[in-house]
Amino acid sequence: MTDLDKEKDDFWDLDKIVPKKKIDPSPFATVSQVKEHNVSGGDNADSSERKLSFSNMPARSKTEDTVHEYPYGGLIRCVTIKRTVDKYDFYGNFRKAALIYYDYKTPKCEFTPYYSYMPQYSQLNSQQKSYYFYWRDEIRRGHFIKCDYSYVYLFVYEILNLPDKIEPKDGIRLICRIWREYRKDLPRIDAYFSVWLQDYCFVHNLPCPISEIRDFIFDVIAGADFKEFYLSDSLGGGADGIEAMIAYLSDYDWRRTKYAEGENAEIFRNHMLGSLGLVISRYFKGGKALSSGEYSILKRDAFPHSLCTHAVKCKLEIEYLPLAKDERLRALVTGAVRYAENKLRALVGVKSRLGIKDIDDDVRYIIDGYFDNIFEMERRRRERECSPEYERLYDAEDKALSFSDADEIERASWTTTARLVVEDDEEGDKSDAEISEEAFTKEESTSVSSDTEVCTLGLSLEDIAALSALVYDGGDVSDDLFERINEAFLESFIGDIILEHDGEKYTVIEDYREDVEKWLTDLN
Repeated sequence: MTDLDKEKDDFWDLDKIVPKKKIDPSPFATVSQVKEHNVSGGDNADSSERKLSFSNMPARSKTEDTVHEYPYGGLIRCVTIKRTVDKYDFYGNFRKAALIYYDYKTPKCEFTPYYSYMPQYSQLNSQQKSYYFYWRDEIRRGHFIKCDYSYVYLFVYEILNLPDKIEPKDGIRLICRIWREYRKDLPRIDAYFSVWLQDYCFVHNLPCPISEIRDFIFDVIAGADFKEFYLSDSLGGGADGIEAMIAYLSDYDWRRTKYAEGENAEIFRNHMLGSLGLVISRYFKGGKALSSGEYSILKRDAFPHSLCTHAVKCKLEIEYLPLAKDERLRALVTGAVRYAENKLRALVGVKSRLGIKDIDDDVRYIIDGYFDNIFEMERRRRERECSPEYERLYDAEDKALSFSDADEIERASWTTTARLVVEDDEEGDKSDAEISEEAFTKEESTSVSSDTEVCTLGLSLEDIAALSALVYDGGDVSDDLFERINEAFLESFIGDIILEHDGEKYTVIEDYREDVEKWLTDLN
C-alpha cells in the first residue's frame, strides 16, 4: 500500500479526527457502590433497595456494562437495567445547558409557535426562548397555558436528564399533569408519554402512578404497547387498580355508555368497580391470573424517540406475566362488565339491556349477590319517597337508633305514668321523681333476660367477636357472616344494612359506625 493510499484510508478514521477527551463519570452517581438485588428474594427482598435508580448508581465503566436488577411487583417479576458506555456523547451539551437554564425565567410574553423533531435550546430563536421559559415557569406553578408539541417535549427532556435537580417522584407528577392537561389539544403525546412514563418509573424504581392518570386510564392502556406496566400494582391499588384492570381486560368500555353520565356517573363507577372488584379478586388470588403462569421477557431501549444523554440511555429487560394471551380471561371480564351494566341500568330505571353471550355461573352469582343488597336499599328508598305526605308525619324520626335514646324515652314514659296514676295514699305522698325512679328500677330488674336477647340481635358470640374485630381492628368476615350481620341489623336495630364491600373486603358503612360501636360497648 502506497503512502497516498494509506493517507486516504486514514481520512475515514474518526478516532484520529475527533479530539481525544476524557469521558466524565455519570453525573447521576452519588455513591461509590450499589448492592445488587437478589431477584429470587421476591417480596422478601430488602425494601430499601426499592429506592435504587440511576440517581445513585456508580460511575459507568469504560469497558463493561453496568447492570442493575430488582424485583418490581404485580404482573412484573423483575426489571434489569443495562447501561453501556458510548464512545461519543451526542447530547452531552444538552444536560450542561439544562443545568444552566434550570432556574432561568422570563417575563410574560406572547405565544410563539415552535416545531422541531428533536427540540433543543440551541434551536430556539429569541422569541421562542422567551416564551419557553415563561411557559415552563407557569407549568411549575400549575398554570397550563398554550403551547406547541416541541415545548412539551423539551420540558420532558429536562425531567428525564436532570434527576439530580428534579426529584423523580416530582418528575412523575409533572409528566402526568402535563399529559393530562395537554393530551386533548396535543393528542400525539399519548404515544410518547405512555412509553416515557413507564421507562421513567422503571429506571427510578417507582410504581405506576395510577391515581395520577385515573381519569384517562382507559385511553392510556388502549394505546400503550406494554400494557402490563399499567396493571403492575392494580391488584393492590383499590378502586383505581380495579378500574385499570377492567380497562385492559374488557373489550367493552362501560364508561362510554350514555347512561353512565351526569347524575348517574358516581352510581355507575362505584357499583361497577365494587361488583367487578369481587369478580377480579376471585380470579387473581395471590397475583395470578387464569394464564399458564409462564413469564415473557421484553427487551428494548429506554426512552425511545427522546433526547437522552449517555448517562440516561440504557437497555431494559422486563420479565412479566402476559395477560394478553389469556383470551378466556378477557371474555370472562368483558361478559362480567356487560352483565353488571345491565344491573346498573335497571337500578337507574333504564329498560334497554346489553346482550350477554357467555358468562360463568360463578360470575353471575357474585354480581347478583352484590346487587341484591343494592336493589333492596333502593326499593325502600323509593317506597319512602312515593308514600303520601300525611303518612310521612307518622314516620319515626330520621335518625339512627341508640340504647341511650330508648332509655330516656322509657324514663319519660314512667314519669308521665306516675303523674296520671296513683295506686294508694302512701304512694300518692311520694314525689313524681321518686315514683318514676322506683317504677323504672322495677321494670329494669324484671327485663334483663329479654333485653339481653334483644341486644345480641340473634347473633352468636363468635359472630359478635368477628364483627368487633372488623370494626376495631380492620378484620374481615365471611360472605355468610356478612349476610347474617346485615340481616340482623336490618330487621332489629338500625333498620338498614351496616356492612358493604369496598372492592377489597367488607367494611362498616361510616354513617352507622358510631351506632355499631355503641351497640358493641353496651354488650360488654
